[in-house]
Amino acid sequence: MEVENNNNTIVPVNKNEHFAYKRSATVDDEDNAEKIKRLKRNELEPCSDAQGVDAHVTEGTNKKLAAHRPPAHSPKKRIQLDNKNAAGLDKKPKYNKHETFMFGNYRHYYGKRILDKDFHDIRLDVLATQSELFRDKQLLDIGCNSGHLSLEIAKKFEVKSLVGLDIDRFLTHEAQMAVNLLKRASNVSAANAAGRFPYNVKFVHGNYVLADDVLLEIERPQYDIILCLSVTKWIHLNFCDEGLKQAFRRMYLQLHPGGKLILEPQSFDTYKRRKKLTDNIRENYNAIRFKPEQFTAYLLSPEVGFADMELMGVPEHCQAGFKRPIQIFNKV
Repeated sequence: MEVENNNNTIVPVNKNEHFAYKRSATVDDEDNAEKIKRLKRNELEPCSDAQGVDAHVTEGTNKKLAAHRPPAHSPKKRIQLDNKNAAGLDKKPKYNKHETFMFGNYRHYYGKRILDKDFHDIRLDVLATQSELFRDKQLLDIGCNSGHLSLEIAKKFEVKSLVGLDIDRFLTHEAQMAVNLLKRASNVSAANAAGRFPYNVKFVHGNYVLADDVLLEIERPQYDIILCLSVTKWIHLNFCDEGLKQAFRRMYLQLHPGGKLILEPQSFDTYKRRKKLTDNIRENYNAIRFKPEQFTAYLLSPEVGFADMELMGVPEHCQAGFKRPIQIFNKV
């Protein structure tokens, strides 16, 4: 269908719609231009009573008022900011101070362990007293957090391989990103660096506590050393006695003959401060009967199977709460 315009010119319908769109766009541009002119006039006008400022105030008061005014923007920028505010695009993600780290998956956990500008977890000094345990060995680090300690162990003690496991996907992603950065900085291809740091380290996300005990039947030896450092409390609070006992049995099953579990358990008095994190944790806390002082006897019992235990050492730290004994359980 074709229509006539005011000049008696035949215009196709699709063209007519196109012209109508252009006219509306022109109106929008004119509105914005008019708004910019109005803003410019307002900026040039002196403060008056209508703007909420007394024209007869002293010069000192005017200076104080000027100091509290928002920063000046061009009229065009102010229009953009108004549109952005209206759309809600200026809102930043709010930090939730009530966010709970129910698995002990603190974002800056190692900040409490570092004693100088360069990363140095004081537990490394204890582990270094028996560094030969780690050399050319396959390691699993349970509850590795963001991987700082895992990477230092792999680097300093020349391990064959290290797998870091954590229940927090964000932390394992952060740790793996650190590995990737180290790989790029090494300027060595993966083919030439097989088995060498940092190509022998990887981080994976997962829950070490299995959904059912029956899954223990398919466990096979994979590691020479399993690290479980300051993790038992969080397994205990979230999965109660049975979850922690299952985790201990799984550790034993995953170790090669002659393998070692390096354990740093938290004392029970530290549990109380975290018992209100969730309803589930509160219920588990009240139901706990398997206390940390019973861990050694259970790990050496026929139900698990470790042959013996030796004290590796106690880290010296400025905060007494981190002076926890590090134990070695041996599998024959």
